[in-house]
Amino acid sequence: KPPLTKEELEVGATVRIKGQTSIGTIVAIKGKQATVTFGVMRTLVDLKRLERSKEAPKQETTQTVVVSRQTQDSIRQKHLDFRQEIDVRGMRADEALQAVTYFIDDALLVNVSRVRILHGTGTGALRQVIRQYLSTVSGVVSAHDEHVQFGGAGITVVEFRE
Repeated sequence: KPPLTKEELEVGATVRIKGQTSIGTIVAIKGKQATVTFGVMRTLVDLKRLERSKEAPKQETTQTVVVSRQTQDSIRQKHLDFRQEIDVRGMRADEALQAVTYFIDDALLVNVSRVRILHGTGTGALRQVIRQYLSTVSGVVSAHDEHVQFGGAGITVVEFRE
């Protein structure tokens, strides 16, 4: 098949990537590339990899909207209930790490700028395990000791990307 011309591929055209079954819609064309939406996913594709489709893109189902509303309500509730501090003193390292993992996920979900993790001073094992985990989380900008007058080395302050 000869490649399609730019005129055949226009904004609003129904297309598929050659060799694929997903059907999408062109929303923009810039140079030799097109921005195509496949449902909720948007991607940049070379024009030469696209072919027109006679089928219409599948519409989102009503069930997806209902789940989306439930998800929004769940996030809203998490935001209302969220405390910016967690106390893991006295926990074993694996218990503390699991609690901190859920806590950090929730913090990123509700989009707070910083949180505090109370781990105590002790032997420093909890502090080390928690900081090691925090260094792997992409949304974390820094993890440092609290000011001495507010708890010092017994508290880790976590700051997130805005």
